[in-house]
Amino acid sequence: MWTAGAGTSSSFDALRAGAEAARAAGEAAGGADAALLFAGPAHRNELRALLDAARGELGTRRVVGALAHGVLGPGFEEEDGAGVSVLALRGLEALPLWLPDLAGREAQLADELRARLGGEARPGDLVVLIPDPRALRPEPLLEAIDAVAGDAAVVGAGAGDPISEAPVVWSEAGIGSGALAGLVLRGARAARVGVTQACRPVTEALRVTAAQGPWVLELDGRPALDVYRQAAGGALADDLPRAAASVLAALPAEPEAPLAPGSYRVRNVAGFAEERGAFAVAEPVARGARLALVQREPETARADLLAMLEGLGAGTSGGMGSGSAPGLALYFDCCARGAGFFGVPGLESAYLTRALGPTPLAGMFGSCELGPIAGRTELLTYTGVLALLDR
Repeated sequence: MWTAGAGTSSSFDALRAGAEAARAAGEAAGGADAALLFAGPAHRNELRALLDAARGELGTRRVVGALAHGVLGPGFEEEDGAGVSVLALRGLEALPLWLPDLAGREAQLADELRARLGGEARPGDLVVLIPDPRALRPEPLLEAIDAVAGDAAVVGAGAGDPISEAPVVWSEAGIGSGALAGLVLRGARAARVGVTQACRPVTEALRVTAAQGPWVLELDGRPALDVYRQAAGGALADDLPRAAASVLAALPAEPEAPLAPGSYRVRNVAGFAEERGAFAVAEPVARGARLALVQREPETARADLLAMLEGLGAGTSGGMGSGSAPGLALYFDCCARGAGFFGVPGLESAYLTRALGPTPLAGMFGSCELGPIAGRTELLTYTGVLALLDR
């Protein structure tokens, strides 16, 4: 029987933080063969000391993780600080992955996975991937995942702070920027994975009737910018830069399926061309595709989080419905959620802990997320991705 344990720390002292979180996780698991470790940005300059301290407490160098915008644990959520969250694993086959110099080499992820796994992934595997988002080209990476993962569950997040500082990831002896770290967990029952989104649709899915690269020129035959302004409404319609922070584009995974929670990818609106009546989306959009406009809204996000937990079989008062608690939980959250979005610190970790009861939980606030949409692994934004493993 495999076990897992979670531990956290808020100490600004790197040695203490690494040792404290790892010790609690290892003791709860009854030992450690491998671990996931996520650290807040305050530890950037002492990461090697933190990791050495954690490895010493855990008794293993098979530690995988990233520097994050923030971290989560059982009843614990800390953004932009010194938080450390560790999930220790014992008795579960855990296969670390390390792909340095990710940019332009995404296809090699398939080779690395096959080498580590001895072939294709199995349906019961949980594949955790943590790339440097600055080095990430989504489509080649997703193609590499599809080539090997099959029916395995794939989750993860981009490491933190790609704007002002270089993201950092680590796996075993490897640590650095521009890389991808990962861990494949094998030997548990098939993972249950849920995706929760933070947006409320403000239009139905509309047909793109004219487009050029990332520029959406027409929606249902109307100038796209007119549709956008109508969806934004009020003062936002006349303040497009401010509107872009909350009124976003949703691209359905199934072109003709109804727009429903968990069925679409959200992308930023990257620019406006008033003279063309157009707006740009942060990826190419084809003529004939469907696109909806959605608005970030905390009340919708709360409801969707609770619905996602219910959909995975989670109760709301300390357990998973009428069954036993999962053996472990991993939560990859968008850095655009958290206290600044919900207006309440620790909201998501509180909901998770209440629903999952004693389940060991670790997670991070990332720059993007990886999770399933309509059965395919996608690069996501503004989402929370929860993976549960049962014994």
